[in-house]
Amino acid sequence: MAMAANPFDWSGGHPALDFVNTLDERPLPQPVEYLGGYPELVRFAELAGLITSGQARRLRKHRGPGLEQIAGNARKLREDLFAVLTAANRRTKLPARPLRSLTAAIARAHAARVLADTNGPGITGYDWALPVAAEVPLHACALVIAELLTGEDRKRIRKCGAADCAVYFIDRSKGHRRHWCSMANCGNREKQRRWRTTAE
Repeated sequence: MAMAANPFDWSGGHPALDFVNTLDERPLPQPVEYLGGYPELVRFAELAGLITSGQARRLRKHRGPGLEQIAGNARKLREDLFAVLTAANRRTKLPARPLRSLTAAIARAHAARVLADTNGPGITGYDWALPVAAEVPLHACALVIAELLTGEDRKRIRKCGAADCAVYFIDRSKGHRRHWCSMANCGNREKQRRWRTTAE
């Protein structure tokens, strides 16, 4: 069965938040899962710019029962980040278990990196890189989560103001007054809802 070319929500403004938003319609009884398996995880990492198209092509050739475990670990990683974001948004104590789990995943991702030769014509240098192993999409997501939670963007994380939406995004608006994940969707829907409430 062919995958949708780009089924993901990119309103997060940061790959780690786009990763969290791969589970859509969270407040509803049946949320929509966009990371159903390993191929979807690879596709997300590719479209998010966490791996190259060449890496994605090689990863799609991997076979074996362990791939679905990697996808399951990615979904767990996503939900751990969601728990941390939710606690921060509600200004409640950050949960210890998700923080420990995130720390462990990030540590494994750092441990998987190797020094890669970046030499080119007239260039001498090295940089950290992830070898193209089956776990690369998972590790790439963990590393970008670390970057989000320790970087300046963490101060601009917002949750969509719609009651039935749990999408998180980086507020880069002038004056930092963005309320909605999407004005075309949640923003207009909330305005219509308020208008109907006022008119009644």
